[in-house]
Amino acid sequence: MKIITIKQKQKNTSAILMFFAFTFFGFTSLHSQVQNNGNLYINSGGSFFVKGDFKFGTGSSTKTSRTDVTYGKLIFGALATSTGPLFVDGFVSTRKSDFTLPTGEGTTYAPIGIYNASVTSGVDAAYYSGAFLNASPDVSVAAVSTGYWVVKGDNAKVTIIWSADVTSLSTSTADLTVAGLNSSNKWEAISSSIGNLSTLASGSVTTFVAVNPSNYSAFTLAKKVITCSPAFVGSGSPITFNGLTWTATPTDNDFVTISGAGSPGSFVCNTLAVNAAINLTDGQTIEVVNGITGSGVITMSSKASILQRSNSSTIDPTIALTKSTRTGMSAYDYIYWGSPLKVTQLSQLDNSQAYNVSNLPIAGSAIAFDLKYKYVSGVTGALGGWQTLDGITSGSGFIMRMKNQAPFSFGLSNPTNYINLTFSGAANNGFIFVPVAIVSGDSESARNNNLLANPYPSAIDADKFLEYNTDLDGVVYIWKAQMVNPGSVTPYSVGDYIAYTRAGITNTATGIGAASFDGKISTGQGFKVKALSSGNAIFNNCMRISGSNTQFLRTSNSTIDRYKVNMTGANGVGNQILVAYMPETTLAYDRMYDAELNSVSAAQVYSILDGTARQLAINARPTFENTDIVNLGISKSNTNTESFTVTIADKEGVFATNTVNVFLHDIFLNVYHNLADGGYTFTSNSTELNSRFQVVYQDAALSNPDFESNNIIATVNNQTLKIVASLPITNVAIYDISGRLVTDIKVGNQLEVTNAFHFSEGIYIAKIKLENGALATQKLINKK
Repeated sequence: MKIITIKQKQKNTSAILMFFAFTFFGFTSLHSQVQNNGNLYINSGGSFFVKGDFKFGTGSSTKTSRTDVTYGKLIFGALATSTGPLFVDGFVSTRKSDFTLPTGEGTTYAPIGIYNASVTSGVDAAYYSGAFLNASPDVSVAAVSTGYWVVKGDNAKVTIIWSADVTSLSTSTADLTVAGLNSSNKWEAISSSIGNLSTLASGSVTTFVAVNPSNYSAFTLAKKVITCSPAFVGSGSPITFNGLTWTATPTDNDFVTISGAGSPGSFVCNTLAVNAAINLTDGQTIEVVNGITGSGVITMSSKASILQRSNSSTIDPTIALTKSTRTGMSAYDYIYWGSPLKVTQLSQLDNSQAYNVSNLPIAGSAIAFDLKYKYVSGVTGALGGWQTLDGITSGSGFIMRMKNQAPFSFGLSNPTNYINLTFSGAANNGFIFVPVAIVSGDSESARNNNLLANPYPSAIDADKFLEYNTDLDGVVYIWKAQMVNPGSVTPYSVGDYIAYTRAGITNTATGIGAASFDGKISTGQGFKVKALSSGNAIFNNCMRISGSNTQFLRTSNSTIDRYKVNMTGANGVGNQILVAYMPETTLAYDRMYDAELNSVSAAQVYSILDGTARQLAINARPTFENTDIVNLGISKSNTNTESFTVTIADKEGVFATNTVNVFLHDIFLNVYHNLADGGYTFTSNSTELNSRFQVVYQDAALSNPDFESNNIIATVNNQTLKIVASLPITNVAIYDISGRLVTDIKVGNQLEVTNAFHFSEGIYIAKIKLENGALATQKLINKK
């Protein structure tokens, strides 16, 4: 027999309990602080509840039954903790929203983390060291580790933790993911994020969003299948292009040689020897599995592509790539750039020329850019932010300003002319590491944004880039000019960033140029991302995609339930936000789905993340319910009294059929406006309105019987306010159209109110409080 000692402290009283052959049968116990120095076993149907700290003593054993239905469990309460070198061999339960469960089996300690749990009934988990019977990977999983966790209970993010080398599973932490065993007995990859400072020797990986444990029999650490075309050694035929014709049509198994100058068009091959100059025009792509050799120059137009699959090629193609700006630009517009070359001299940025609608150069328009800047992240003060560009590195972005010279005039948009900029040299290929930085101790600093750029002569997939780079927030921001430079001093900066996540995109509510973005980042495109920690952003060939080397064109067949909200002012200022409903998201911030507001417009609308003050450009929420409420905020840069209009756009899913109404609820005026009937205009002089507006899907005013039955009539005639109601009135507050309180009238429970109204002509709002607590709102028009 063994002796177990439990040290219990409750209400400053200490007791020592000693048991022989310590076993619980259907036993429930409540303890504040416990130390187990013996053998503790919790049988089927039993539980041991800990309110304080549970300490695993050296040489102790804590086990539970593992019966599928009636397993025993050690329960950690809302304030409980655990300490010690050992673990629970069996089921552990938590009532906390964030907790690392000390699970394991035999001699293997295998903890599992639970985060953002809904805390309804708790979360239970147990670790099993063997393989799950008859389970196999699906198409999203390349391999799984030995061992798995059974998790039951509330929805929660799942974190798998390792402290031993996992090189046998994967040679890169970027390929690791949480996998769930689905109803088909297949391991499927669940979108996950690698923890900061994780290595193959130790680390963690967490699901992006809360998962429902009832959808999976078990969870494990897995290597995900990266959906990129494979690199392999070819075994096909040698094929030649002589400048005019091909000896055969090449495949990715063949070896191609360019022997004569010409235009071969699009093709794919295993290796490529460029022994003569060739040309690629817009939409044409050369895809090479392995290396490119030869000294021939590949001349590329703006939307042509060269894509290499292998990251290990040591010889890179020589290109002359001419990128074209959009039309509709004016002098002093800024463009976000990146270079596709291994080495780019600053002098190359002068290889620019304006062209007309007939694609002919315009005389006197060479060297089209004057000012050039980089963005220094992670540094506060004058040394950070926008700084003069002094060099170009692969994968880093920069901006350039258009000169005030013909054919682009200051303040006037040119609808047909554009600028060509040519990059000439060895093209980038393979892994590229770009330093990113944050401001230490300030997670909300704007200097945590980093300006990057596509470093390849082909498009890259934004989703794949964000999947690899888990130390970045899951959003890509693309600059878009909202209006031409007006040529005069204006009260607003009218430009903005498009935000892109898996939930969709935002766009500026008005303006010129790019109308959208499809998640495919073209050659030469600069973009911003927010770093979560200092380190390196990684580019690799797996992110590169064939074709799609154009920008800002989106045709969506998505069935996501979503819509966009626009806010515009009389002078064109404004922005757009997105609200999307997706079953894989939560009300918390979900990486790669939600997006923080990143706007330079001086008047902005944003949604507010539930339970926080976090301002969002994209708010991804769980499966749609018509009882949901989305809180909106509005800010502007001055205290001028100005009018803005809120409208709805791009309705998809349940919103596209108009079976669901989207109301803007003006809480201040108690007005419910159906956005399907047109825009809602309001006036304000406040710099911030974070509690005035909501988006709702039910008109509470129309469905409120008290509101309907009060029969209130309010009028202003001959400078006299008169209000009549069917129930006694206790108070009347009068506001002007800007929301300013102009008078407050105390009423002694009367059915009729008459009061002088000596205010200027205009529209006013009367908020009328009744004896039964109901609050009615009436619009007043004062004409003298």
